[in-house]
Amino acid sequence: MKVWQIERIQIFLSAGTIKGDKVINTAGEDLGKIEELMIDIQDGRVGYAVLSFGGFLGMGDKLFAIPWQALNLRVHDHAFVLDIPKETLENAKGFDKDHWPLTTREELSRTYTYYGYQPYWQTGVTEQIGLPGETIGSERMVRTESTAGRENPEFLSASTIKGDKVVNRAGEDLGKIEELMIDLQDGRIAYTVLSFGGFLGMGDKLFAIPWKALQLRVHEHKFLLDIPKETLKNAEGFDKDNWPITNREWLSTVYGYYGYQPYWQREKERIENRPGNI
Repeated sequence: MKVWQIERIQIFLSAGTIKGDKVINTAGEDLGKIEELMIDIQDGRVGYAVLSFGGFLGMGDKLFAIPWQALNLRVHDHAFVLDIPKETLENAKGFDKDHWPLTTREELSRTYTYYGYQPYWQTGVTEQIGLPGETIGSERMVRTESTAGRENPEFLSASTIKGDKVVNRAGEDLGKIEELMIDLQDGRIAYTVLSFGGFLGMGDKLFAIPWKALQLRVHEHKFLLDIPKETLKNAEGFDKDNWPITNREWLSTVYGYYGYQPYWQREKERIENRPGNI
């Protein structure tokens, strides 16, 4: 289901909508398309977009990891603009469609710096730190500590997450993840769309759930949702064919109901509380 919402700079799109969208350069030339979104499980945001480059680049046999902040939505064209020089893209290190190498932040940091972007987990701000393709000195790199090893990858594709089972602490089946809604402003998962079947028996509705409320159980291919049964039963859902008009004001109410602080407020407080800020 394609869900579009535009309000000032607030744009929410489902991962399913973004996947397959065309990618163009600033001249409007076709570069390729978005094949997948890789989700940073810990941070609840798009770690990187996976692109295939056809068009005038003619690199269709490889996939490429691109920082999310390098892509800008051109709403009326249903396309994303990638403002990176052709030479940088042609010299980029791609990977085979059957072998996806980037599973940790440490590995991904090299890709970010190649394109001239600072990894989002280092400062929390998406600012460009150099020319695309420029080598960044080691003094400007912060070595990241992996929170998970190869057995626990830090990134999962949106397609992998969609359809995963959701359980409670007792291991009872609650339902499954139907969709991930992406906040295009900062690449975060605005909310997760869940259907509740199982013992809740609420299969005719969908529910918006904060990403932070979900915990991955890697080896079980499940997500744990630790929210009381009564809270879930009294939650306001929406029809599968009538998604609500979503914006941050609406989403703030949803987050508050489940007892979570909206991600944009947490980020604002974090920036304001940095050393040196008055």
